[in-house]
Amino acid sequence: MVCFAAMQRADSAFFVAMNLVCILLYILSVSGGSSDEKKILLEFKKSVSDPHGIFSSWNAGSSDYCSWFGVSCNSNLRVSRLKIEGNFSVSHQCSMNSVLALHGFEIRRNCTEMNGKIVGKLPPIIGKLKELKVLSLPFNELSGEIPVQIWSLKNLEVLDLEGNLIVGNFSDYEFTGLRNLRVLNLAYNMIAGKFPPSLAICRVLRILNLAGNEINGVIPRFIGGFRKLRVLNLSFNQLVGHVPDNLGCDCGNLEHLDLSVNFLKGEIPRALGNCSHLRTLLVSSNALSGFIPMELGELRNLEVLDVSRNRLSGPLPEKLGNCINLSVLVLSSQINVLPSKRNPGRAVSPRLADVALEDYNCFDGFIPIEITTLPKLQIVFASGANFEGPTNWGRCARQKHAPSESRSHPKSGKNRVDVIFEVCVISVAVVIAVVLVFVFCYAKRKISDSKGQNTMSPQRRETNFFEDIGVPLTYDGLIQATGNFNISNCIGNGGFGATYRAEVSPGMTVAVKRLITERCQGIPQFCAEVRTLRRIKHPNLITLIGYGASQAEMFLIYNYLPGGNLEEFIRERARRAFDWRIVHKIALDVASALTYLHDQCNPSILHRDIKPSNILLDNDCNAYLSDFGLSKSLSATQTHATTRVAGTYGYIAPEYALTGRVSNKADVYSYGVMLLELLSDKKALDPSFDSYEDGFNIVSWACLLLKQGQAEDFFFSSLWDSGPQDDLVKMLHVAVLCTLESYSARPTMKQVVQRLKHFQPPSG
Repeated sequence: MVCFAAMQRADSAFFVAMNLVCILLYILSVSGGSSDEKKILLEFKKSVSDPHGIFSSWNAGSSDYCSWFGVSCNSNLRVSRLKIEGNFSVSHQCSMNSVLALHGFEIRRNCTEMNGKIVGKLPPIIGKLKELKVLSLPFNELSGEIPVQIWSLKNLEVLDLEGNLIVGNFSDYEFTGLRNLRVLNLAYNMIAGKFPPSLAICRVLRILNLAGNEINGVIPRFIGGFRKLRVLNLSFNQLVGHVPDNLGCDCGNLEHLDLSVNFLKGEIPRALGNCSHLRTLLVSSNALSGFIPMELGELRNLEVLDVSRNRLSGPLPEKLGNCINLSVLVLSSQINVLPSKRNPGRAVSPRLADVALEDYNCFDGFIPIEITTLPKLQIVFASGANFEGPTNWGRCARQKHAPSESRSHPKSGKNRVDVIFEVCVISVAVVIAVVLVFVFCYAKRKISDSKGQNTMSPQRRETNFFEDIGVPLTYDGLIQATGNFNISNCIGNGGFGATYRAEVSPGMTVAVKRLITERCQGIPQFCAEVRTLRRIKHPNLITLIGYGASQAEMFLIYNYLPGGNLEEFIRERARRAFDWRIVHKIALDVASALTYLHDQCNPSILHRDIKPSNILLDNDCNAYLSDFGLSKSLSATQTHATTRVAGTYGYIAPEYALTGRVSNKADVYSYGVMLLELLSDKKALDPSFDSYEDGFNIVSWACLLLKQGQAEDFFFSSLWDSGPQDDLVKMLHVAVLCTLESYSARPTMKQVVQRLKHFQPPSG
């Protein structure tokens, strides 16, 4: 018995000792692991550039690396999350949740304030964070290829590198070790190649976003086997072949499907009707043919359906009326390529002469009443899709680009067109009456004011300068230097007024923009706005030197650029140096200026009038954007009316022209039109387009030539001949993306800058 008790005590002591040893080993392992994790993070920081101080909390003197910005750890003090989002205009993004939700981003993006970005190649040392589950570094400027070490992170669940400068061959990516991957977001980089077979191993994927790359080949059938997939976005790539018919068979959880802007052909799979959770179906700008399958009528949760710019035909299925949540329906052909019978003599390319309307959406009959009376339907784009009209639009709040009224209709009774015409006539009459009353009152007040001014003190004049140019300037002296705003000194004319050259002393010239005083606020408000405007500084924005203000005149003073404006440059380029390097420089300069206005100014500044005449050049063809921020100087009485007319026809975004609703995507559209003019020998509304149907413009021309595989016919001849032709076509694609009809599908200016940098000419 004594021996047995002794043995028990010995066993207990041994057990306690072993536990102590295990605890000690655990502590040592955690301590050693912690030291390693910290070193890895510091090495990561050292490997990239941090111009905005994002890693200010990452320092060797801090022991709690788990609290460093962007870092999260698990219970073992191992790094499990590395999440640093770059400056993607977060405030704007937060205001656009409804748009981003179409792409499924609402499940990931947050609205925390974040200013800055990290720059450089993605460091391979990330692969040493063995327990990393989330690697999220979107909207930075990370370049180069994805390090192979990342493919060995077997615990990785989220890989999010959207909006960087990543390159590489997609088919070389090895996903075999990433069986737990739930989110793969590599959108808006420069990744090329076909789908790698190893991606099939990622069977728990919920989000697959590869939009805005150069991925080619076919969509593999194994994607249809991702049963948990919620978001599939393959838009803006170079995919060919058919949409896999099994995509709707096993993807019952799919909520967002975007295959827009590829080269897909064949029919829309009927099996998509099985995706009961589908909210957005976007297949625009492909070569899909056949009918819209009636099985789509089973999608009770469908909110957005966009099948525009395809080769679809047949009637619109009445069963779409079962989609009770449908709010946006886009069916338009977008462009009409048949020459007008009124002017059949226009010479066209022989290959284009055979192009007919059936190359684009050409539907039959009316839009069924079951669709037009849907309770949530708000927006319908159906221009050029060959629908008959009019029809009963029920509660549709906004009918945009509605079916044509050109076909014959019963003439008995008063139809919808007659009613609309009468309403329009009455409305116009009322508006004219109101305007006449306003003009009468305004003239009467002016007469009264002028009488009163005869007994007042001399009118107030104010001149201020923000830059010392070494020459004394006065209000009267500036006006005199312009020749009292003589037309011979006029160097430009815009929506806010004309700009004049003013030689204030021998060899010293400034530009004076004479504003339309009727559109400006009073002097105190105007001066306050201009003082705010002077704080807006960027290398590609024209420099504001000062301003002058009185009851009679209000003007802004800028530095003078001797290279003229881009409109003149385009007109005279046959006689000037003009090549790919100059085109790229101008495109990137303007895009950089707009990115600054949209993303780095608080509040964001919208230009509203991007066009070649508002882009100035120096002698080295560096580009400078002018007329920025001037829309804020309009008086309150002008603002509402101006939201519908600001800008120049041919450059105004469709949604802006139709609704007056403006966003930074309207600037993106105008930029795209400007870029198309720079690349081609056409104007936005070129006279040569008159032989085509109404609405045909430079955007239509670009889309037509791309769709017919004749991109070379679009370019200014000497530009195409001097090349590089591959990069020119890439820039043409960028311009077309900027001018997409759907504003939510257009890239941001930041994304445009990133894309342009991908094919930047070599220095020297």
